[in-house]
Amino acid sequence: MKNSPLISIVTVSYNAVSTIEQTIFSVINQTYLNIEYIIIDGGSTDGTVDVIKKYADKIAYWVSEPDKGIYDAMNKGIAYSHGEYCNFINAGDKFCSSSILKQVMDFNHVADIIVGQDLHVNEHNKIVSRSVLPRRYNLLHFYITTIPHQSCFIRTSLLKKYYYDTSLKIVSDWKFYLQSIVFDGCSVAAYNNVIVVCNPRGASSDNRQMKKEREKVLQEMLPTYIINDYQLLSCLGEEFIENAFFLFNYRWMKFFFKKFFRLIVAVVKIFK
Repeated sequence: MKNSPLISIVTVSYNAVSTIEQTIFSVINQTYLNIEYIIIDGGSTDGTVDVIKKYADKIAYWVSEPDKGIYDAMNKGIAYSHGEYCNFINAGDKFCSSSILKQVMDFNHVADIIVGQDLHVNEHNKIVSRSVLPRRYNLLHFYITTIPHQSCFIRTSLLKKYYYDTSLKIVSDWKFYLQSIVFDGCSVAAYNNVIVVCNPRGASSDNRQMKKEREKVLQEMLPTYIINDYQLLSCLGEEFIENAFFLFNYRWMKFFFKKFFRLIVAVVKIFK
């Protein structure tokens, strides 16, 4: 359907018997009907497979077998996807409403990547945080942070072009954004509303490992002098730099900001 593109929804799970059912419900109860639902289970032994089997008639494809980690499982899901767009909603996460997929596709189904906000809640279902989308999707933004993976709808052709790097345990989706958005210039449409409600994570909250993997990716993809420049800029903060560039368009502010910016960089170098 031209105005209702097929969306492949991929759920990756492992021993998620207590949480996967709410995820399945949030997918199969969507008012948007052109959905291909795929579940990739890592060989669960806790009853997760029994829950999946209960809804087998609502699932286009599912498998339960050992994998080499979450990105390997996601790659399996990508390989079986036939949709124009692909979304990853992991076991324990859920769409914020039964109409959210229709709302997103009504908003935009032209961009290469459609990104929305996610809402993080704790084990007591209390809101912990809500993601904020950036003004620009550039190298500076991705050097500092990322965008919500579970609230993204990505053209399946892009995912099949790159696939996720299984040598990375935490930041392979971030690497994909660098490749597709920053280097290839793929288009991004920002849907400034919550799409997915997320439960607490394990691996992705390991900040030390995340930093280590990001540094490895940057060293592989960028010259050292660019990494050094962005390291200095990131100390100033993305919002500060964005506002500075906005004000820099006013001629009477140029002289002031040139001097001020040089001073800030000099101070950062001293305390680095």
